[in-house]
Amino acid sequence: MIVIAVNLVVDAADADAFETRLRKHAANSLTQPGCKGFLVARDQENAGSFHLWESYDDMDAFEEHKNAGFMADFREYSTPLVKERHLAICDLVPGGVAEHEGLVV
Repeated sequence: MIVIAVNLVVDAADADAFETRLRKHAANSLTQPGCKGFLVARDQENAGSFHLWESYDDMDAFEEHKNAGFMADFREYSTPLVKERHLAICDLVPGGVAEHEGLVV
């Protein structure tokens, strides 16, 4: 399993609308067969900073995600708004899944 960790920063004035679109994007992503999880978090100290954690079966599933039609729509919407973007592609550490009250992290 791979985990994609992303940090996106937008202007605080755009943050509420951006969050709404991120929620829709996460829901769309979870409909893909290879997507195992998609978490969206908003920084408590910087309202325009969002952290995403996505998990996929493998790189093929992530490539499918990147090429999905809804991903193209999200890129078109988000590209002009995003001031900073940091992405890390990670391998899940064996035994690195913790579950609490139905939330897989």
